[in-house]
Amino acid sequence: MKTIHSKILIVDDNAFYLSVLKTILKDVEVEIYMASSGEEALRLINENNFALAVLDIEMPVMNGFELASHIRNLHNRDLLPIIFLTAYFSDDMQMFKGYDNGAIDYLTKPVNRVMFISKVKIFLELDKQKRKLLANKESLQKSKMELEQNQREIRFQNITLQKTQAEMDESRKKYIKLYDFAPTGYFTIDSAGKMFDINLKAASMFGQEQSRLINLDFKSFIAPEMLSVTDDFLAEVFDNKANSGYELKLIPINGKTVYVFLEGALTDRKQKCLMSMVDITDRKEAQMAMEESESLYHSLLKTSPDGIILISLDGKIIEASDIAISLLGNNNKEDIEGMPVIQFVPRESRRTLIRIYNSTLKNGIVQNLELKLNRLDKTEFTGEVSSSQIRDNNGLIKAYMAVIRDISERKFFEKQLRHSERMAGIGELATGMAHEINQPLNTMSMTIDNIIFAIENKTINESYLKAKIEKVFDNITRIKKIIDHVRTFSRDQDDFVHGQFDIVTSINNCISMISEQMNHHEINLTFKNSPEIPMITGNTYRFEQVILNLLFNAKDAIDEKKKNLRKDFRKKIDITADFTDNQIIIEIKDNGIGINQKDIDKVLLPFYTTKTPGQGTGLGLSISYGIIKELGGEIDLQSKLNQGTTVLIKIPVQEVKSKKYV
Repeated sequence: MKTIHSKILIVDDNAFYLSVLKTILKDVEVEIYMASSGEEALRLINENNFALAVLDIEMPVMNGFELASHIRNLHNRDLLPIIFLTAYFSDDMQMFKGYDNGAIDYLTKPVNRVMFISKVKIFLELDKQKRKLLANKESLQKSKMELEQNQREIRFQNITLQKTQAEMDESRKKYIKLYDFAPTGYFTIDSAGKMFDINLKAASMFGQEQSRLINLDFKSFIAPEMLSVTDDFLAEVFDNKANSGYELKLIPINGKTVYVFLEGALTDRKQKCLMSMVDITDRKEAQMAMEESESLYHSLLKTSPDGIILISLDGKIIEASDIAISLLGNNNKEDIEGMPVIQFVPRESRRTLIRIYNSTLKNGIVQNLELKLNRLDKTEFTGEVSSSQIRDNNGLIKAYMAVIRDISERKFFEKQLRHSERMAGIGELATGMAHEINQPLNTMSMTIDNIIFAIENKTINESYLKAKIEKVFDNITRIKKIIDHVRTFSRDQDDFVHGQFDIVTSINNCISMISEQMNHHEINLTFKNSPEIPMITGNTYRFEQVILNLLFNAKDAIDEKKKNLRKDFRKKIDITADFTDNQIIIEIKDNGIGINQKDIDKVLLPFYTTKTPGQGTGLGLSISYGIIKELGGEIDLQSKLNQGTTVLIKIPVQEVKSKKYV
């Protein structure tokens, strides 16, 4: 006789998990049916008598709860035992809903093999006995012994059922404990708004003990301005129109406002609603702080006297203040926002723009860098640019902010100041020009006298005459070079295009213009340089203006010391140039009157001078400082009163292009 095995149905949309459960039951004498959807499961249940149904809760289209509800409505299938599969027990509402739909038990994924087999065997045994009772109904009437045996077996089954019931009771206790101590607030309300079954988290959010909250009106804890939307939400939930959540503000507890996110689902034949409540106070306060920050930012955009623009990571203008829009061309935001920022930068200034970008990316901030900018109408102005990073909540750079100040007027006045100082320097040069030119003129005069003397004495010959004439031409060339260089130096050099130049040649040019003047003042001027000094990029004539200014200052300091001492001393100015640690270091050292320590920090300021009235503009060192800063360098002064002054110029070199001097 063919053995008839009991049938069980396993429903899960995950084919892998169906295979796992089937493998676990491979040694159990049972006929296993598998379905991957609720629709397929209902078809199989209509066609077969199953001893047990194992349903996964989380399935698309029709979940486990919905499938269980359909099974309960089927004729002769409403008593089919059901075990639900769930991924976790923390979903309190799922547990509640599962038992409400007639779940006999729960199993968590991954399934415990021994427990699963044990529970399946219990229900198989029940089914086996049920079928046996039905099949042997006539035999039971004939045989009392068989009846007694069956009764014993039934008693055993009852013991098994009692054990199963005990397990279910324990599971329910665990559920109640999970419900009470869940990190989410849970409570139940009826259609009148009275509260029941409040867990600890919900009670803490309401600011009262659980027992005192029973039968209280839920809406009495809602901020007055939110009562209307709360009524609308509850009406929709109880009408089963929606169960989506909304944000809610509670009445302040101990002066602190609590914000929550509320969701609801109907239970108990739609007479009650299970509510879940999550505290979102921190998130809400952060959101309000962000909105306040945005408000302050837009206020800054409107009130800042400088132009402010936000730049995206791909270099486009995201937002611009009214001042920035005015600076860049007109008052129409649409013409500015969305444009690449590089379109407002002349081609020759784009290296500076790249330097600003790289420095901002590396250091987070750039302050007060000059940049030539074009307006929409192609007119140009000089901007002083500061930039910084803007980061998101994860610390990632999301944009850049640039502050632009129009310094065209300031640059104009600085140009005028430089012109004034250059004129003063030209005056100094003019004073010494007689000495610079007289020396070669005297040499030429003596040479011509020698030629005339030789002619008169008839001792002249061709080689003698040629040598003397060459000497005359050498001195003429020297005079021409001095005049040409002074003439070039006297021109306006602000529009001179920057290029590569070597500082050794520039310093020698300066010395050639004032060497005779130094000799006239009995000052020993020396210059020493290292064998290899790199070329630098900049305006060579403005650099020479710095060197000449410092040499004139040194000469004046030495003359002042001579005047105060009223006796002779060895006057000297020593210039050295060296290259070390990727920077050129130029030192100009004199043994003049020196500078008082209280004046050291002030002498680089415009219009501040230690000279007697009428002997200085107070602009020389200030302008020199600005010129060296344009080269990326710095000037440092070290001085002792009545002993002398040392000026150190340090210029960094990015790309070394060297030239040897022997």
